[in-house]
Amino acid sequence: MKQWLLNEEEKTMKKTIEEIETYYEEKRNISRESIREGQPLLEKLNEKYQVIRILDDKGNVMVSVSNHASVSLLPAAQPKRLEIEYHLVNDERSIVLRKPFHFGTASGTIEIIRHLVKVQHMTNMLFIMMTCIGIIAMVMSALIGMFIAQHFVGRLQSVTKTMMDIKNKGFEQRMDVPASNDEMTQLMIMFNKMMDEIQDSFEQQKQFVEDASHELRTPIAILEGHLSLLNRWGKNNRDILEESLQAASQEVVRLKKLVLELLDLSKAEAIAVPLDLQPISPSEAAEQVVKNFRVLHPSFHFIVDNELEETVHVRMAKHHLEQLLLILMDNAVKYSQQNKKIMVCLKEEGKYVSISVVDKGIGIPRDELEKVFLRFYRVDKVRSREKGGAGLGLAIAKEIVDKYSGQISIQSEVGAGTTVELFIPKAVL
Repeated sequence: MKQWLLNEEEKTMKKTIEEIETYYEEKRNISRESIREGQPLLEKLNEKYQVIRILDDKGNVMVSVSNHASVSLLPAAQPKRLEIEYHLVNDERSIVLRKPFHFGTASGTIEIIRHLVKVQHMTNMLFIMMTCIGIIAMVMSALIGMFIAQHFVGRLQSVTKTMMDIKNKGFEQRMDVPASNDEMTQLMIMFNKMMDEIQDSFEQQKQFVEDASHELRTPIAILEGHLSLLNRWGKNNRDILEESLQAASQEVVRLKKLVLELLDLSKAEAIAVPLDLQPISPSEAAEQVVKNFRVLHPSFHFIVDNELEETVHVRMAKHHLEQLLLILMDNAVKYSQQNKKIMVCLKEEGKYVSISVVDKGIGIPRDELEKVFLRFYRVDKVRSREKGGAGLGLAIAKEIVDKYSGQISIQSEVGAGTTVELFIPKAVL
């Protein structure tokens, strides 16, 4: 700012010299007397705290006008061009501007001396104002910083308190999220969501352990009972021995199947979609699975309704798609002992390929449809156990479909049959 003010002062002084030169150049036969006659103009052009002098070629003053300013400079030689100098006399800074002139036969120097009183005053005022503004800004920044810090620390303390409550009281505790929409609020919302997911995960894990324990308890109890019976009376009674061994074998087979399904569920949860996944033809996979079921269940009538073009592929590993179809087809066969007709439909649905397995079996009540994907859930527990089911098939299918960003839905009506539909993302070839 100070340099800008000095530049403005220099521009003003240069403009004054140009006006003086213009005035004298318009006159003819310039002499010492005619130069002195221009004094009224110089007084008019002169500003406060400024001196204007016209010197002859020997350095003698011909005209001098002053406006609240004094001159205490040593005589200087006539300049060859425009010169600007800064002088400091008695702690007072001045600008001296000299320029040579030639008016007719007369020659000399036009000299303007301006004391920088206004510039110094303006600079001092700016310094005081900027200092005051700086102090006020620092105080306000400190106060605002303290407020923000207390606000931020208060929220951190709330986070810490909630974490301690969760540690001591359980996963039910949540943070009170304020109405603001800043980063800390987003963190609190994310924390609450994360705790909801963790709580759901723990509850599912607890339910899984309880269900698995319940499922394992029954065959173990049966085995224990028959072994006890054999130990007491079956050693010498062939009928009891035969019956107990047969029952024990059946329960061992059931235990083995349950353990294998638990392993399948664990593998489904740990599925990682490979980065170099190769697209596969859903038509070929469906045809192969249906072909195998025709061999296994010759009494059933399997129909494939394929509306897909040969170029349509899906983003899924072949063994996972076959596993999904095996689960759905096995359920359809298991619960369609009266009407042994099962249809597999394939078609395009936007960015998905739809694969439906339709049966005419016993069906599922509407209020049970949302629960069929839960682990160990069975609509008819007695009949399902008789058929060897543990209630893990659809849970495994949902885990696999979710890993591939697909969807699975089910529609059913008691006595009319069930339709399970898979939506698998299409591959871009």
